[in-house]
Amino acid sequence: MNKKSGIINGIIIVASVIFLMAYIIFVDGLDKILNAFSNCKPVWLLGGVLVMVGYWFLEAHTLNQGLKIFNKKLNLKYSAKNCMIGQFFNSITPSATGGQPVQVYYMKKCGIEYGFATGALLLKFISFQISLTVICLFVMFFKFNEFAREIQGFSALMLIGFAINTFVAVILLLIAFNKKIALIIVNFFVKILGKLRIFKDVDEKLEFVNKEVDLFSEGFSTAIENKMVVAKMFLYSTVQILLFYLVNIVIAFALGVKMDLASIFHIIAGAACIQMSSTFVPLPGAAGGAELSYYVIYGSVFESWQISAAVLLWRIYTFYMPIVVGLFFSKDLFGKKVDENTFSN
Repeated sequence: MNKKSGIINGIIIVASVIFLMAYIIFVDGLDKILNAFSNCKPVWLLGGVLVMVGYWFLEAHTLNQGLKIFNKKLNLKYSAKNCMIGQFFNSITPSATGGQPVQVYYMKKCGIEYGFATGALLLKFISFQISLTVICLFVMFFKFNEFAREIQGFSALMLIGFAINTFVAVILLLIAFNKKIALIIVNFFVKILGKLRIFKDVDEKLEFVNKEVDLFSEGFSTAIENKMVVAKMFLYSTVQILLFYLVNIVIAFALGVKMDLASIFHIIAGAACIQMSSTFVPLPGAAGGAELSYYVIYGSVFESWQISAAVLLWRIYTFYMPIVVGLFFSKDLFGKKVDENTFSN
C-alpha cells in the first residue's frame, strides 16, 4: 500500500468512527443502547446477528449470480468483502447512494471490467427492487386497510413509498434494456470517482467505459437467455429481504413478546411498510423517518417500555452493525490491486 492509499484509508476510518460515535451519542444515546441490551435474552440477541450475517451472505451470493451471467465470478471471500464495502458506504451516505460506485471500483481491483461489474450490480439491484415491490404489493393487499384504520396518515405515506419503489424498479428495467441510459449511469459513477480523486484521468476513463457498456449490453442480452440464473437472483433477493424483516421478530422474542402466527405476519408486514415509508428520507440510514415509522407501526406489538429498546436494537442490527463490520472490510480498500485467485469457486 502506498502512502497516498494509506492516507485515504486512514481518513475513511477516522471519519467513519467520528460519524458513528456522533450518531450514537446525539441520535440514540449510548446509555439507552446499553439499557436496551440489559433487558434482552442473550440467545435472541445472537440470533439477530446470525440473521444479519445470512442477509449479507445472500447479497454476496446474488452478486455472484449476476457476475456468472457475464462469465465472471468472485470467490466467497472477495464477494463477501465487496458486499460489506457496499453496506458500509450505503450506510454513511444519504439515500444509500455511495455503495455501488465503490463496489465497482473494488471489483475492478479484482480484475472485473467496469462494464461487467456495473452490469452485475445493476442486475442484483433490479432483482432486489422488483422482489421488494412484489413483497410490498402482497403486504398492501392483505394489511393495507388494517394499517390505514389504525395509523393516521398511513394511506398517503404508504402509497407514496410504494409509488417510489415501483418507479425505481421501472427505471432500472429501462436502464437494463436501453444502452444509452446505461451509459449515462456508468458515466455518472465515473465522474463521482473522479471527484473523489480515485481516478486521475476522468476523460480517459469515460472513453473506456463506452466499450465497457457495450460489453454489458451484450451480457444483458445473454442474461435474458439465462432464465435459471435470473430466477435464482430473484429467489435469493426475496429470501434476503425476508431475513431483513425477520430481524424484527428476533427482537420481539428477545424482549419477551409473546407471538402467534398472526402477530408474526403483522411484524413482517410492518417491516415492509417501514421500508417503504422511509424510502424517501434523504439521510444516512433514513435517520428520523425510519424510527418514527417503527414507533407508529409497532406501537401495538410492543409494550411502552419495550418499544424504545426495540427501535434501538433494530438500528443496531440494521445500521450500526453494517457500519462497524463494513468498516473492517473497507480499511484497506484503496491499497494495492488484488492479485490473488479471485475467480476461484
